Amino acid sequence: MFKKILVGYDGSKGGQMALRRAAVMAREYQAQLTALWVQEPLPRYTDLPGEPESEAEAADDYFEGLRKEVAAVAAEQGVSIEMVTRRGHPAKTIVKFAAEGGYDLIVVGHSDHSELWGRLLGDTADRISDHAHCSVLIVKS
Repeated sequence: MFKKILVGYDGSKGGQMALRRAAVMAREYQAQLTALWVQEPLPRYTDLPGEPESEAEAADDYFEGLRKEVAAVAAEQGVSIEMVTRRGHPAKTIVKFAAEGGYDLIVVGHSDHSELWGRLLGDTADRISDHAHCSVLIVKS
């Protein structure tokens, strides 16, 4: 049914559940599986030399940890997985990447936020489902 599955992965509990579901579906459908994590650029102004470099190193360590988590889940399910990192707004980047890559399913986790948080800022999963060109599976934690 699905030939190309994209999972947006952020390491959260919802993201972990989405990754597992996507890996199982990829195995069952013999689909190509890609994990995408999005690094949000933050405006940064500092007078302290070396601070941006230490933050870049911390980000590299964080994303290396995510890569290990993704690889372990893929190995458990016996599927191969492509891992990609992009910079940008999470929802916009995931939707654009999926459209450009011809994915037919996006799998994302849903993190519970307070009602106020959701009303003010929205939710990445909600925005993806509103704007994606293909089916979207939102996995609740």
